[in-house]
Amino acid sequence: MSFKETFRLRIEKLAGQVGPLLEESWREARQRLDELNQALASQTVPGERRARVSELALRSKGQQAGQKSAEIRPFPGQGKIVQRSDFDQ
Repeated sequence: MSFKETFRLRIEKLAGQVGPLLEESWREARQRLDELNQALASQTVPGERRARVSELALRSKGQQAGQKSAEIRPFPGQGKIVQRSDFDQ
């Protein structure tokens, strides 16, 4: 067996061992960055705006699903008033 062939086999063996470890590390790093991004975003956006954006997102999803009417309930801590959505006729 030539030096080149021996070297190639060792590199393939090493890649087989290191590859899964690198993939797991990359997944963990992405998860941590996602959590950091969410934490920073939640600190930046005021609570009132966050509630409004969430409400609009739910309405939009309802419209896309063909929903004719929807009851929009406020987030906890905003009272127990039930609103009808804008697209209810």
